[in-house]
Amino acid sequence: MENCFLCGWGKREEKSLSQGIYRFCPNCELISLDPRNLISLREEKERYLEHDNTLENEGYVKMFNDFISRAVNPFVGSPGQVLDYGCGPEPVLGELLLRMGFQVEVFDPFFYPQKKLEKESFDLITCTEVLEHISKAADFWGMVFSLLRPGGLLAIMTHFHPDWEEFPGWWYHRDPTHITFYNRRTLDWITENMPFELLYQDNHKMASLRKQ
Repeated sequence: MENCFLCGWGKREEKSLSQGIYRFCPNCELISLDPRNLISLREEKERYLEHDNTLENEGYVKMFNDFISRAVNPFVGSPGQVLDYGCGPEPVLGELLLRMGFQVEVFDPFFYPQKKLEKESFDLITCTEVLEHISKAADFWGMVFSLLRPGGLLAIMTHFHPDWEEFPGWWYHRDPTHITFYNRRTLDWITENMPFELLYQDNHKMASLRKQ
């Protein structure tokens, strides 16, 4: 059995569900799907293209405006350089931030993969409905830390998982592209072991962290 993809803990618990085998880390409480159960990249991209994630979708835009008002605006000063990481085929959040005066870059491994991120640095990185799709959690957090300027903000949105015993009945893992799941304890582990300060979390799906 592989160690936890975030903290490296070796003794994880597992459950076999319809999507495959999920493993729970009692150290950081990350839950992840066994890599052998992942769908293909082609299937994953096709799934994303089924979503109505556009500026014309009023509910989708409202979700992002709420995210900005709660997880971004209270923690940033004047608009600076922002990276919308995992923006999807239409970068709606990036467009909303652009309208607010931010200098916006977008990156998505499927739809905007050409960006050379290692040469950039940002005041703000947004990562909305993305963390649940990333299997190598530690690599992601290391990458984000390297891209943020000192004092920079990471604003995330991903549904926090319930108690491990309740996980089989939770709706969020039924999407085959959702393979990694965080909760409040996972965020605590990150701030205890990485140079991030947790500024805000809503016990549901939003959080804001500042690079120390």
